[in-house]
Amino acid sequence: MPRSKSDRGLGAKYGGTVRKRYSNVHRLLKAKKECPSCASLKLRRVSSGIWTCRACGFTVAGGAYDVSQTRKG
Repeated sequence: MPRSKSDRGLGAKYGGTVRKRYSNVHRLLKAKKECPSCASLKLRRVSSGIWTCRACGFTVAGGAYDVSQTRKG
C-alpha cells in the first residue's frame, strides 16, 4: 500500500492502525469547510476548536478536527 503525504514520519514502529487513524484525522482536518455565515469554502482552523472564515472573518467554536462536533460511541 503506497503511503500518503499525510502519514510521513510515521514509521513501522507505529503500526498500520495508528497510521490509518492519523490519515483519517488529517484528511478530515485539511478538507475544505463551508462557512456557516457566508457559505464560502474558506473556513480554517485557528487553534483547537476555533474556526475562522478567511472571507468574512466569522469565528465559530466547534470540534478539534471538524466544525461539527460529532462523537462516536
